[in-house]
Amino acid sequence: MDAHQALAGLRYGISVTDLDGNVLIAHRSEERFMPASNAKLFVTAAALAAAAELSAVERGLQVMSVRGSSGLPSLTLVGRGDPTVGFGPGCEMPCLETLAEAVADSGITEIEDIVGDDRWFADERRPLGWSWDDLKFGYATSISSIAVNDNILPLRVRPSESPGAQVQTAWLDAGDGYFTLQNQAKTSASSGELALRLERREGERAARLYGEMPSGSRSMTLDLGVDDPAHLAVWYFEQALKAEGVTVQGELRSRHRALQYTDETIKADLDDPDSPKTCRVSPPVKSDGVVIASLPATPIRDIVNTINRDSQNLYAEVLLRQLGWIEGTASSFCGLLHIERFLNDVGVPRSSYDFADASGLSSYNRVTPATITALLRYAAAQDWGDAYRESLPVGGAPIGTLKYRFRGTALENNVFAKTGTLNHVDALSGYLVAQSGKVLVFSIIVNDRPLESLSAMERIESLLLQIAEQH
Repeated sequence: MDAHQALAGLRYGISVTDLDGNVLIAHRSEERFMPASNAKLFVTAAALAAAAELSAVERGLQVMSVRGSSGLPSLTLVGRGDPTVGFGPGCEMPCLETLAEAVADSGITEIEDIVGDDRWFADERRPLGWSWDDLKFGYATSISSIAVNDNILPLRVRPSESPGAQVQTAWLDAGDGYFTLQNQAKTSASSGELALRLERREGERAARLYGEMPSGSRSMTLDLGVDDPAHLAVWYFEQALKAEGVTVQGELRSRHRALQYTDETIKADLDDPDSPKTCRVSPPVKSDGVVIASLPATPIRDIVNTINRDSQNLYAEVLLRQLGWIEGTASSFCGLLHIERFLNDVGVPRSSYDFADASGLSSYNRVTPATITALLRYAAAQDWGDAYRESLPVGGAPIGTLKYRFRGTALENNVFAKTGTLNHVDALSGYLVAQSGKVLVFSIIVNDRPLESLSAMERIESLLLQIAEQH
């Protein structure tokens, strides 16, 4: 089987090399493709390369106290870009409840307002090129410097016993009450097809569920995204405070910092487009008040592991903004500039890529397969290269996005690769150990797959098995 047989009828690019850069297979490897979540390979590599700088920045969530207008203290949750904070039953550190306990332990029993201060990041909640029909779902939730429970509201849905009856729903992870749900979905006969649809208008805390769910079918969880994660965080925090006996008398509010380019950026872009770029974005606004407590920040390596193994979009976007801090301020504009400078060190042509986000959801992203294999070879030669490879999903392993792939084959536990999936797009890039014992670097990207056709991942898997056997 060759590449043309395996991927016939699709537009695809392939780059396969050894660790020294010797080209073994190349098909349209210098053409630009939409990479889907293979874009995460770039932000995670850049973050591991800059781990020391990122670790020096305060990233943990803080709670501060300031005197309110009524004389009672008001509390401010100050986000610094740790996306791993949880709340509710089963939470593992860091947890929002820890901050509520600290407030109660400080002697505060009554407060005025709670404010979610999101001004550490510029207000870029959705990147350019994200599809409007994705925004209602958890994988495309808004990005902010405050994140609790991954900025999603999970809704459990299961059929009733009787056809024609309304399906049964329940909000999970302590999210009951934040959204109102209009449940118009019905239970259909057991022979029917699953046809559930979710509708949520941007800017409204309301959702509509409609369609049909066959009786006897398994329950399912729909993850809803939110428009203002900082507000959701203070809503959760109010619950945590009440559980500690602290009364909230006032409002729940959020603050944001509008994205604003400075005159220096605009002048550089207009006067000399070829000059070295400088990140000039308005800086964060410092919160006033006394710090009551802070949560420890999750290590960068742990965040990278979650991004690559689980293809976690929110974490990737947050990490991009953290990289922006190195260039001047925490914003995607500055983060993308940092990645551009990092790729200059890798040695790839600037014309071989364009990124509008870090997660890969943007339809504006483009990169060549050869650029991806160049990145992978570069990473393998760095002192953080082992950590990078270990962050990738492993074929047939019990965790990660490759857990159902390569099982029972020669590549089970011998392929370490990032998946990528969007409408019309399938991608897989990483490292494999061939049957000869040689480590190969590969990138396979399929674009323009007909929407009604099945995923190309099975064909990509078959092709990689053939490559491993031949080399």
